[in-house]
Amino acid sequence: MNIEEVFKVALAVIGSLGGGALIVAAFANWLGGIWAKKMLQNERALHSEKLENLKKELDIIKEKDLTRHHDKLLIYRDVVHMVCEILRELEAVAAGRQEMITDETERNFALNRNKSYGYISLTSTQEVMDKYNELIDFLIPVIYENRQESWVNMRQRADNLLNAMRKDLGINEGEIIYRGQR
Repeated sequence: MNIEEVFKVALAVIGSLGGGALIVAAFANWLGGIWAKKMLQNERALHSEKLENLKKELDIIKEKDLTRHHDKLLIYRDVVHMVCEILRELEAVAAGRQEMITDETERNFALNRNKSYGYISLTSTQEVMDKYNELIDFLIPVIYENRQESWVNMRQRADNLLNAMRKDLGINEGEIIYRGQR
């Protein structure tokens, strides 16, 4: 056997082993790609499902928050209406346009202040409740005991309540301050 035949046999052995190794490597690469795609597809499906669940939870939270915000607006609107009605009556008494507040206004005030207390306690912050109580505690002696108080003091307490409500609603554009002349 000469050197040329040795090289031929060696190349044949290396070629057959290398060719097989090449085939095995190509097959492993192809099979690994399929497995990787399948695993990636499973991961995508899992993450997609989790994302959908998170979106649903977020929608529920958003709906609850919007409902609560809307409820607060309705309650605060009723409270403002009640306060405006009693202040209008007290202003008429102070200006001498009427001798005392009407029985109907007094009944509405008595009923609505208690309803408002319950509604505010269900939906609002302690700060709103405190400012509401300060205003009502201020108005009760004025209405029922004929205590004389200044319009400025009444308006200030009403403004304090309005500002607490605005803060609770997320309206953080500064406080409302009366800048008029009365």
